Amino acid sequence: MASLTAGLLFLSACGGSGADSGSGGETSEDVLTEATAAVRANREGQDGPLPTTGPAPQAGQNIWVICSTMAAEGCSVPAEGAKEAGEAVGWDVTIVDGKGSPEEYANGINSAIAARADGIILANVDCVNAKSALENAKQAGVKTFAFYAFDCDDPMLASGGAPLFDAQLLLAGGITYQEFSEERYSRSQADYAIASTDGGAKIIEFTETDILIAQHLNLGFEKRIANCGGCEIVKKVPFTLTDLVTGKLQGKTEAALTQNPQADVVYVPYDAALTAGIAQAVVASGRNDDVLVVGGEGLTPNVGFVRDDKGQDFIAGTPARWVGWAAIDGMNRLLQGEPQVDSGIGYQTIDGEGPFPSETTYYDGNVDADGTPKQDYEANYRKIWGIS
Repeated sequence: MASLTAGLLFLSACGGSGADSGSGGETSEDVLTEATAAVRANREGQDGPLPTTGPAPQAGQNIWVICSTMAAEGCSVPAEGAKEAGEAVGWDVTIVDGKGSPEEYANGINSAIAARADGIILANVDCVNAKSALENAKQAGVKTFAFYAFDCDDPMLASGGAPLFDAQLLLAGGITYQEFSEERYSRSQADYAIASTDGGAKIIEFTETDILIAQHLNLGFEKRIANCGGCEIVKKVPFTLTDLVTGKLQGKTEAALTQNPQADVVYVPYDAALTAGIAQAVVASGRNDDVLVVGGEGLTPNVGFVRDDKGQDFIAGTPARWVGWAAIDGMNRLLQGEPQVDSGIGYQTIDGEGPFPSETTYYDGNVDADGTPKQDYEANYRKIWGIS
């Protein structure tokens, strides 16, 4: 049940969500106007221009992709996209299923080193959960490229050390994953809650401290909600990945909804937690029409939840397969000693009004009102790589 933005499983990290945000007073017209304008812009989508140039890939590279878990669409689709793109340029690409286990991540990285890999792509695998193996890779001269992951110097960590990734995916505007998570993605979630409640959101916030991405998303959401004077986080519901995989989220949600009848927003940092019981609990509570449920990613079941009004009302969509193609482009630049470039990958609002993707079951980049992709990233990469 891990997800694309959920990052690495079983992460030991410090800190957590801050104090309850919002005063329950009045929201300024400026904040409400900003949030409303942001929702309108985010519905159109925030993807940027695609790369226009790049070095021609050198055939025959041996690339390994370490996926946090192939059981999760949020990791398996990007991993398979990377394999597809890598094979298109003549590379040998091996995917390792990390099965949600740091031991498996390490085994995969060490196997890649033993197989004389030219490069390792970390798919949702944070540095701290594979630190020793990544040190081995660096010592062996094997290049590492990461997407949807945090390096060992992440500020959320109590201790981590020096960064070990050789390069990371840059999102639209050339920003890092941390900047994207805190300042763009989670802000879009908060802006939707603010605008949809006219600046009066009473929020049940699901918080998680055992994975880094959830901490960054909760931080970004709370920072924005703190600007909303009429908004209030009335209840924080802490959960762990153990709760997620053992089916405890539904009970936690039912209790929170019962104990907080004034709540009109449920904020969940990532979609996989919604599929693991939260959406089902909202429907079973009888409050599906009264509570705005805010999530993000755009996995197949969640797109269905929003389309069918089944316990989720909003998605901050982030692309799946496109990330894998972008990772191959990034790895190619890394292997040839060239700097990373802006991938153009952003996000888009999906709610009951759409827009729903028409060519995939999951969200995979900005789409028009009819669900047609606004950009053909695959054709663009093939063009700049010089392949048909």
